[in-house]
Amino acid sequence: MGCLRTIFAISVVFVHSWGHVFVGGRNAVQLFYIISGFLISYVLVESRKYPFLKDFYINRALRLYPVYSVVAFSTLVALFMQYIFIDMPSLFKVWDESPLSAKVLLLISNIFLFGQDWVMFSAIKDGHLIFSENFQNSEVLLAGGLLVPQAWTLGVELTFYLIAPFVVSSRKVMYLLLIASIALRLTLIKIGIGMNDPWNYRFFPTELALFLVGALSHQILCPLYKKVFVSKIDLVSNLSTYFLIIFSLFFFVLPIPGIYKNLFLFASFALLLPFTFVFNNKNKWDRYIGDLSYPIYIGHMLVIIIMTNIMSIFPIHDKKIFAFICVFFSILFAVFLNKCIEIPVEKIRNRFRSLRSAGIQPQ
Repeated sequence: MGCLRTIFAISVVFVHSWGHVFVGGRNAVQLFYIISGFLISYVLVESRKYPFLKDFYINRALRLYPVYSVVAFSTLVALFMQYIFIDMPSLFKVWDESPLSAKVLLLISNIFLFGQDWVMFSAIKDGHLIFSENFQNSEVLLAGGLLVPQAWTLGVELTFYLIAPFVVSSRKVMYLLLIASIALRLTLIKIGIGMNDPWNYRFFPTELALFLVGALSHQILCPLYKKVFVSKIDLVSNLSTYFLIIFSLFFFVLPIPGIYKNLFLFASFALLLPFTFVFNNKNKWDRYIGDLSYPIYIGHMLVIIIMTNIMSIFPIHDKKIFAFICVFFSILFAVFLNKCIEIPVEKIRNRFRSLRSAGIQPQ
């Protein structure tokens, strides 16, 4: 699971710096949703690490906000440097040209993450902030006002975290919501917007199905596989994980029509996800590589901004080379964030969980 998460994160880096590599950007985001549903179900239903509801929310916040805050602040500093030495960043222009209502939306979503996904359903028309089915049809592209633009996915994640404790503990509720989510997606496709951005993977009510698929994979397939395979679980987990890694790495070059390739990717991933979880728990190196996925994902646009500014002075005309440079430095930046931010925060999270499990109120 760890290697797969990092492959998906690097897929997003390539999309933003060059083009579709590995599983591509949208697939990577939606596969992350499935993983998130699986892990949150494990935490809430099986391990029961959080005896109180607020503990779950506090730990989720500690997981997301520290790294995000560092990257957002660093991005702001980098943009000010660009403003001083090169030219005015597009983000500053967005803020300058937006009405007060849009500035409030951007300010709140940049600070708290909540609402970043809804920026993708907002536009400016006649100087007013409006709901829009296409955020690009706007006098000002509001998405350009996000310090960490890819963090809109965290807005979707946070919405799932809010409802997860009330959903994943009941199979009946999950089935009902899964049917409703799929039905809504089909309805949107029928009326002609379901396959268009932002409705195709930024709209939480339809993306909820993916989180629920992950949760059901944990609750149904995990116990089934442990019962069926018993002594062979390690072998099957190794084979399944390596298969998904190879499939993900070469997905973009497979000569198969896109719709069938995508269906097989998501189906095989949901079915084999429990095995990758077993593999992750038994391999420290896989966990370490997986720990880099979130900082790679959150930090890569800052790397791209910095490298773009450098390339304006020392140009590289081959976008492929530029993309690989961005991937390389995104990984280096992720190692730094992991060592300096994530590992210390993880110690705090572990201590918090231990104290709360023992019934002790942290000081």
